Amino acid sequence: MLAFKIFTRRKNQFKFQPFEFSDYFFLVVLAASTLFSSYKYGSFWGWPLNVASSFLTISGFILLYFLIINIFQKKGEIFGLLFTLALSSFLAVLFGGFQLFGKFFIPFDFAKISSFNTIGTVNSLGIFVALLLPLIISLIFISKRLVKVLLIIFGLVDLALIFLVNFWVAWIVLLIGMAAILIFGIARREIFQTGWLTLSMFLLVLSLCFGIFRISIPGLPTTPLEVSPSQKTTFNITTQTLKESIPALFLGSGPSTFVYDYSKFKPETINQTAFWGVRFSSGASEILDKLATCGILGLISFLGILAVFLWFGFRGLIKKVAKGDSLWIFSLGIFASWLATATALFFYPANLSLGFLFWIFTASFIAFGDSKIKSWELKPSSLANIGISFLSIFILILGVGIFFLAGQRYVAEIRYLQGIRAFQRGDNQAAINSLLSAVNLTGGKQDNYWRDLSQVYLFRINEELLKKDVPQEELQKTIPPLVSNAVNSAKRATDVAPRDVANWSVRGFVYRNVVNLIGGAEEWAIKSYEEAAKLEPANPYIYTELGRVYLAKNERDKAQEQFQKALELKSDYAPAHFQIATISVLEGKTGEAIEKMETARALSPFDVGLAFQLGVLYYNDKQYDKAKAEFERAVALNGNYSNARYFLGLIYDREGKKSEAISQFEKVANLNPDNEEVKKILANLRGEKPALEGITPAQPPIEEKPAEKLEK
Repeated sequence: MLAFKIFTRRKNQFKFQPFEFSDYFFLVVLAASTLFSSYKYGSFWGWPLNVASSFLTISGFILLYFLIINIFQKKGEIFGLLFTLALSSFLAVLFGGFQLFGKFFIPFDFAKISSFNTIGTVNSLGIFVALLLPLIISLIFISKRLVKVLLIIFGLVDLALIFLVNFWVAWIVLLIGMAAILIFGIARREIFQTGWLTLSMFLLVLSLCFGIFRISIPGLPTTPLEVSPSQKTTFNITTQTLKESIPALFLGSGPSTFVYDYSKFKPETINQTAFWGVRFSSGASEILDKLATCGILGLISFLGILAVFLWFGFRGLIKKVAKGDSLWIFSLGIFASWLATATALFFYPANLSLGFLFWIFTASFIAFGDSKIKSWELKPSSLANIGISFLSIFILILGVGIFFLAGQRYVAEIRYLQGIRAFQRGDNQAAINSLLSAVNLTGGKQDNYWRDLSQVYLFRINEELLKKDVPQEELQKTIPPLVSNAVNSAKRATDVAPRDVANWSVRGFVYRNVVNLIGGAEEWAIKSYEEAAKLEPANPYIYTELGRVYLAKNERDKAQEQFQKALELKSDYAPAHFQIATISVLEGKTGEAIEKMETARALSPFDVGLAFQLGVLYYNDKQYDKAKAEFERAVALNGNYSNARYFLGLIYDREGKKSEAISQFEKVANLNPDNEEVKKILANLRGEKPALEGITPAQPPIEEKPAEKLEK
């Protein structure tokens, strides 16, 4: 609507400053970086990557800047715009504050957590509020009566939330904003009341204490922990990304692709922490993110925006001091908030809300300033009129097209969510239908849809294979298409986004699970996991999975080599210890296998699968007391673990505890109502017979999980 208003006016007045060249140069660099990105679709749209750094998002912000400086011609309009911003932030702060205290007003599960708010993370909410406080103080200074009272309330509530979050970056940016107000305020003591200077000094000292000395406040609710790579780690990842190639040096890895850089270059030391399996989508700061994803040119162009506006802002404020402008304090408030926002970019990654603040402060300062206005009157037959008409039509068509595509993507997300929910309730066919709809709506260009679809196809294959009394001819008709769809979906994910390690990991997982159904699956699984290892060489999971493929091929030496690689990366990685123990079992070294499994248990005491497998080893070695302890531990960790209850019931039967054994098998029967073997065991126990009389039991299978979880 704003663009339509501009291009339908008979007389157009365009504000222009030479500094705006830096904005447009940055946009050009961003476009080039998107063209050279390994996942152009994700870099353009953002999702499924980081939306805040995408080309479309940044283009939208620059368009917003252009529209504000050309639409808001009067100083009162700028005041109204920023007052509305202050009001909306007040509502966001109230909502976020109640969330932190456990007062939930939105009746949806996703909103019933203390960290949920309308800005982003809890820390970003604190920063958002700190950035607005200098502006609110300036608005209070120039406002009257009711508006002044409202703004004072806004400011007090905002300050209370900063105390509540107590995040050091929020205090640092508030310190910068207050320092700017104080420095320029001292220069204009004749219009600044002593009380306002005292307030600025008080907030500056407060920010210094809490931001620099990190003082904690007892008695406040605990805010959720926010984890991100350190500045040093982010810098190291960035430098390695730039060294990959000449295009990467100048244009980076592509907008929003930091998650790929992190996976490939993350330090091995991260494996010694609880976050070893986390893939961070952004680094420690927006500035370092820009360097990694947009290269040297991207960083220089963005720093150019900061430097030129900083010079322009200082010059403008100094000129207004000389003129004695009565609204000078309003400009100072905008500039102080902008300066605080620019500072935040060096310490924290920008989400949509923080990026919005940066560009709206930039545009508001320009629009409120004394920039030169070039105006001309369009004549019906003039070339300028024809050119602007063409431009307006082009922008309108482009906007409608992007709006339509964005609408399709939104519908696709709805279908995707429906698919995940169908999967979670066990309706795999409905999940497949919804995911296929999501794939079609995005033209097959979104990798996570393909990735999750391939895993749901695996569950459908298992459903068909577990059906009883199904003729072999019917299975030969239903299974091959499902296998083909699973493999093709996994392959499409890697074709769409070949730098996403999750795609190759899932592709290897799919091939490993269809080894008995298609020829050559082992080799393809190995190639997939090897490609995944190139993209995330510090991930022990990948080498463990690769070892499992070699173990399935009965190449134990190669399998052992991969498991050892996993342990070199993460010495306490329990699945690798377990697989090494499995090799010992295959070689008949039961005692050695038990020792290794006991080591794995000590490293991962809450792993229910390890408890079960160790129990099986004890059981086969006739160490029934130890086996019982492990099965009881497995059941305590997961009350629905049928396999553990099965063996626990057999041990109770050996001990003559018929009632306890019956109780265990009744629970197994409830969980597996179609299992005929369990029904026979219950009949034997109730008839005072041994549980396995007349039965040749098969060892329950090891339960497996998908490589990448399906969740929303």
